[in-house]
Amino acid sequence: MTALPALHDLIARLGAELDFDVARNVEVARGAVDVVWFDNSLPIAAVTAEPLDLRDAPVLPVVAFVALTAMELEDPELAAVTARMEDTGAPLRILVIGRGTRAGALAPALQSIDQLRKRDEEAALRTHIASLLRADAQAPGRTIVMLQSELVEWARRLREVRPRSYSAESLFNRTGAID
Repeated sequence: MTALPALHDLIARLGAELDFDVARNVEVARGAVDVVWFDNSLPIAAVTAEPLDLRDAPVLPVVAFVALTAMELEDPELAAVTARMEDTGAPLRILVIGRGTRAGALAPALQSIDQLRKRDEEAALRTHIASLLRADAQAPGRTIVMLQSELVEWARRLREVRPRSYSAESLFNRTGAID
């Protein structure tokens, strides 16, 4: 079992908080993309197709996301994933390397060492994939690679810059005490 559904939820919620129209499992010419953020000037609510198929939908994709675990990302699979993201026509495409979850059968000290080793392996994989993507760029725009931890940190910083709601707490944080 992987943590990818929770990662997809985070990406979708973040897009909605940033005022994008958000769709999941979006069909494109060569398969499906996990999550796509759309310009809300042409709302996806006006499209009746289920699932959303970008080949026929009058919408503007802005950011496309595919999340896979490190074990799922091998060079042959990378080309297919990149092609699917490019098929969206989104100017920004983000490949997220998610963490697979498994039961921790190791002692806590060994788990920490194992986590550090995995983090180093993920960083090396990210660097390798990023260099391949830069060398094989086919479509206009950018395709970048983020680790799950980087995506979570980016989401946290975006939420600090742009609070989710205008609750009393966030209003107080922006304006200070009201006399």
